[in-house]
Amino acid sequence: MKYFDVHTHTNYASLDSQAAEIARECKKLNISYIDVGTDINTSMLAIRHARESQNVYACVGIHPNDVSRIDVNIAISEMEILLEENTAIVAIGETGLDYHYPGYNADEQKRVFLEHIKWAHKYKLPLMVHVRDAHEDAIAILKENAQGLKVIIHCYTGDSALVVKYVELDYYISINGVITFNSAKALKEAIVKIPLNRLLSETDAPWLAPEPFRGQINSPLHIPIIVRAMSQILKMPEEQLAEHLYKNAINLFLN
Repeated sequence: MKYFDVHTHTNYASLDSQAAEIARECKKLNISYIDVGTDINTSMLAIRHARESQNVYACVGIHPNDVSRIDVNIAISEMEILLEENTAIVAIGETGLDYHYPGYNADEQKRVFLEHIKWAHKYKLPLMVHVRDAHEDAIAILKENAQGLKVIIHCYTGDSALVVKYVELDYYISINGVITFNSAKALKEAIVKIPLNRLLSETDAPWLAPEPFRGQINSPLHIPIIVRAMSQILKMPEEQLAEHLYKNAINLFLN
């Protein structure tokens, strides 16, 4: 079977020292993955990892939670240079809105989000979107500004009512290790609402390790566990689902 983890962070400190080994082990297991940047440094590392391994691809962006901790003007300029100089990039992000933590700056997050949408249009690349406690605003911005773009709602953990709103916009929905948690009843009900041709799999490593590794450092090597759990909920043979997920990712990012 072939697997595709569309969102992971082997460019983060907890995994970066093992990134080359993880890529080699994943290749043995027919696992491809996208290393996702959340600032200029992790975006540059993602590009480096993609250049070093045939089964690794790069996504570059500025995470909404970083907006309040950086000089946004400098970060945007640096990202524009990075985009101009590199052809190893298959998506723009991780970008979006996150109103979960106190002290967030909604206006600045929206400004940076819109910059990412512009880049996705300019370079004709998919948009990797993070949304937490901000779905109403995110949907409004996407509806107005992301027409014609391929949009991925990454790390989806919401319910059926919310997922239908994204499905109606023809967005891709990416599911991670939370689907293996006993407590994830709403997510397990939501996944059946997602059209098979818009379904993706991810680890979001180093976070959200699936059962039985919950609480440990996650890795792209755990993507088969997530696909297996998804197949059980969807009552579909694991091999058949893995093939659909792989083809969805290839068509989205590499065609």
